[in-house]
Amino acid sequence: MRRASIAAVLLASSAGGAAFGQGFEGSTITATVSERFEANDNYDLDDPSPGTSYFADTRLTLGFLNQTPTQNFELGFSTGLRALWQAEQPFEFTLASPTGASLDYDNAWADGLFDMSFDYRQRQVDYTEAISADDDPNQLPDDLSQLQNNTREMRYDANIGVAFGTSTPSSYELRFIGSQVDYTDVTPDQVPRSTLEGQAAWNLQFNPILASRVTGDYLYYNADNSDQTELRRASVGAGVVYTPDVNTSLGLGVNYADRQRKDLVNDALETTESNNGPGITGEFSYTTEELVFSGEGEWSSAAPTTRLSGTVRAVYTLPRGRVIGRVFQNYTGTSGGSDEARVTGLGIGLTRELTSVSSIGFDFRYATQVDVDDGPGPLDPDINRTDFTATYSHAITSTIDADIGYSYRTRSEEPTDASSNAVFVQIGKSFETRP
Repeated sequence: MRRASIAAVLLASSAGGAAFGQGFEGSTITATVSERFEANDNYDLDDPSPGTSYFADTRLTLGFLNQTPTQNFELGFSTGLRALWQAEQPFEFTLASPTGASLDYDNAWADGLFDMSFDYRQRQVDYTEAISADDDPNQLPDDLSQLQNNTREMRYDANIGVAFGTSTPSSYELRFIGSQVDYTDVTPDQVPRSTLEGQAAWNLQFNPILASRVTGDYLYYNADNSDQTELRRASVGAGVVYTPDVNTSLGLGVNYADRQRKDLVNDALETTESNNGPGITGEFSYTTEELVFSGEGEWSSAAPTTRLSGTVRAVYTLPRGRVIGRVFQNYTGTSGGSDEARVTGLGIGLTRELTSVSSIGFDFRYATQVDVDDGPGPLDPDINRTDFTATYSHAITSTIDADIGYSYRTRSEEPTDASSNAVFVQIGKSFETRP
């Protein structure tokens, strides 16, 4: 479960608070066991390909959910084992990628709400995974700088927030967000790094359609690389939110940010960048029975060059299917730690029901990464990634599903230009019980 932004939480609060306990109350335990077989003509996206590889993934996913009228508690776990016959390599068993665990908790009361989430994800650092961050084709990565080696990446994420006064015209929220990335084998290209962020907001509802918002944000980034790179960004802002009806919301704000970067220079941390300046933020949402359309963005001058970042997403429900899409641009620290990069991408997915038990799906994802770092050292080459997947799904029984499909992947990073084709078959059985 992805946590809501401050703006989203406060907008929900101004409308009368979040909705909890709308549906089944009690506990539910779920489990899924699946087997996937795949043949891939360029498993690691080598240039040139060494030949066709084969693997079999056996995966187990467990989930626990407890719901009450005011609380939701959820646990999740996913892991697996991969039998790999890789071209020109000996046969091996390895931990399936990714493996992860999650904990989510929400609690709402008459005048406030609290939420927290903790996530752990481990994955092999190679090209075997699609650029999609998870099973949702609408998700795309923050960093494409993943090189081929035997290391595994461990990522830890925490998100904790609390809001007060949600039933009154004046509400407040505090939120803490933290992440840590580590590797089993640290190299110059892949170094441990962490991010800590604190957010605060005050929302004042003037009338049913107009509200104001005052925000504060502080972000700290640290990389355990040779330069011991540190980034700090502090900002304050104010804006208005216009909600003419239950389907539409528009927000506009201004902010002022101060950004500093430090690196090791002659064995001492020194400021290598110092920038400050104004920025503009915006957000919108439009919801109907068929369409959910939303987005947010920011223009900032608190950087060596002005930056435009944001995301636009849409979900359109068809009579017998669904179309989802996302376009985004953001700025992120790369796995090497010292560089900053601009990642731009899009994702679109189509699901169409053929019969009551069968469907087809098409997913397309593209992302490009450009190094924008102005610090010491040369700029890294641009990276371009493309993924396309076509899948036919059939429900054998109410608990057993089968998939067959084709996927195509490309990666371009001078001087490498590689692609792969793969076919796969997957079958899975799901279990559910309510103790």
